[in-house]
Order: sequence, then structure tokens, then C-alpha cells
Amino acid sequence: MDDALEKEQNFGKTILDYSLYPLILFVPIFLGIWMIGAGINDLLIVSSVSLGTALLIVFMEYIYPEHKQWRPEWKVLKTDLIHLLVTSIVPPMLFKATLAALFLAVAQYISNHVGFDLWPHHWHLFFQMILAIHLGDMGYYILHRALHEMPSIWPYHAVHHSPKELYVIASNRAHPIQIFFTFGMQMIILWTLGINNEALLMFSIFVAVNGQLQHCNIRMRCGIFNWIFATSDLHRWHHSIDIPESNSNYGNNVVFWDILLGTRFLPEQVVMEHDHIGLPEGTDFPMTYWGQLMVPFDWENVRYDRKANPEAYKKRLQAEKEGRIYPEH
Repeated sequence: MDDALEKEQNFGKTILDYSLYPLILFVPIFLGIWMIGAGINDLLIVSSVSLGTALLIVFMEYIYPEHKQWRPEWKVLKTDLIHLLVTSIVPPMLFKATLAALFLAVAQYISNHVGFDLWPHHWHLFFQMILAIHLGDMGYYILHRALHEMPSIWPYHAVHHSPKELYVIASNRAHPIQIFFTFGMQMIILWTLGINNEALLMFSIFVAVNGQLQHCNIRMRCGIFNWIFATSDLHRWHHSIDIPESNSNYGNNVVFWDILLGTRFLPEQVVMEHDHIGLPEGTDFPMTYWGQLMVPFDWENVRYDRKANPEAYKKRLQAEKEGRIYPEH
């Protein structure tokens, strides 16, 4: 009787594990489509859907965590809250204010000369969103991969890889300069194609919701969605402390470009250990918001293979000698 009860409980947990990702992802999306159809204010739609999803995720992180060790201390949470309130808002607003009109004008110019709209406005809004997240991810993938593989710009992205705990608010930790360009690389493509406001709104909802899910500390398995979207299963390995593992899964929303270009990575051991994320051992990374903004300008004193840390540097040389490739960052 006890064995039967245990099997039933395990089956129930398995169903829950595989149900959480699609439920938390698609319910806000279809809610957004309904709200747009109802004529609700754009800002109210994005803010209410994003905040509602965040609150649900925070609740689920508390009652059903992937790792209890990923619950941050206050000093970590405080820094990430500043990133949420400043870094995640100001750079996109600045990019829109300075460059949106230019690329929208380019879209209009192209449409006038070819005689038709480049964007499929007649499609159902859901399919316009799917197209937008694939096209936007093309630009994001190019820059994201460059951020990992070009030593000169890696320090700007290292800020996002510095958390030792993955949880929903950690998704906002990033350098403002990086956010300005990663946001821009997505939007330039969509604006130039003349995307309409409703499709852009749905794109924003998807990016916000999936971005929170990627980094959340909820026990869930994504199954078949690991071949479609940039899921938490995939993105946790992108945050691996092992550089060859983290140089993978570059997609922000979908996994199409990673599959096409051979950078998708998901080992059989899908579940990542709680202490396997962050920057390589020996990295001296500041925990304050201001300190993290200064990281790209003080990288020689932060990087794990700096001269001030000869043991970490020795490990790096040994890894290269054994044939394990470690980029210069």
C-alpha cells in the first residue's frame, strides 16, 4: 500500500513538473491576446501580465523550488532589485527614444518602394508573435554569441553570469550597455520589417514571461519545449560555471538558431547541481550595483585568471593542456 502511494505521489509530481512551464508561459500569452482584443491600454497590459507572472513565479519558487540553496541573501537580492528598477528599464527606453523613429522610417521607405508591407499584418496575432520571437532572436543570437566569444566585450556580459543563485529577479542582472545593444539587436530587425503595435506588444509579453521562467528557481522539466523555446532546462546550462558548457544555448526566446548553428546543449543529466552556476572559480566579482557597473573597466582585477590569483591561472593552463578550450575571458 505504501509503495502504491509513493508511486502515485511520484506520478503526480512528474505531471506537475512537466505542466508548470507551458502553463506559466502560455496562460499570460493568451491573456495578453484577449486584453489586446478588449482594447486595454498597452502599458497596463504589459505591466499587469509581467507583474502577475513574476508574483506567481516568486510564490512557486518558495513552495516548489528546484534548489533551496538558490534563495538569495538580502545583499544579493538588493543589488538585483536595483538592476530590475534601473538596468532593465532605462536602456530600452533610451534606445526607443533615440533610434525607434529612424528604423520605423526605414521600414516605411522600403514598403513604399517595394509596393507592399514587409510584415504579415493579416496573420493571427499569435502567429505574428511566433514570427517576431524567431526574427528578434536572430539578432539577439548574433550579439549574444559575440559577447561570449569576443574577449573585448565579454566583461559587459559577465555581469549577467555572475549570480551564484538562479531565481526570477536574477534575470534582470546585466550591464546597462549590454542591455542597450541586445535590446536593440532584436528591435532593429522588427522595426525595419514594419511590425505593428499589437504584434510588438505580444513580443514584449513573451520576452518578459519567458525571461522570468528561464532564470526561475522552480522545479520543472520542459520536455518537448526544449526543442522549441529557450527554456529553463537549457538556460541553466548557459549559466554553467564551466565555460565550454556556458558557451551554448544563446537563444533568448527560441532554440531554433542554436539548433541550426550547433550551439544547443542539454546533457542527459538535465538537472543542474545548485553549485554549478556562475563565473569560474577565482573570479573576484563585486556584489554592489555600482561595483558591477564598473566591472568592464576593471576587468584585469576581476577575471578569474588575473595575476593576483595564480592558482586559478594555473588551473586554466592545465585545462588548456588537457585539451579543454577556455576562451581568454
